[in-house]
Amino acid sequence: MAKQLTEEAVNDVLSQIRDSSTPLAASAIAGDSEVVLLAIRELRRRGLITGKYLDDSTRPGDAYGRFLYDAARLEAV
Repeated sequence: MAKQLTEEAVNDVLSQIRDSSTPLAASAIAGDSEVVLLAIRELRRRGLITGKYLDDSTRPGDAYGRFLYDAARLEAV
């Protein structure tokens, strides 16, 4: 992935998930879709959100695991 994930992006995605009254899909979160998916992956790794995750089978991933292709039913823990 060419995009870089910042702590600001992670916090922004978490805020959007927390502020929603219903579970969110990755596509409903504002921001660059690639960065949003990286942030969701990081939030999942930290145990701060739950949801359904679809790994991207076309890319091998990195030291933090598989990249995500999509995510749905995202809720803050």
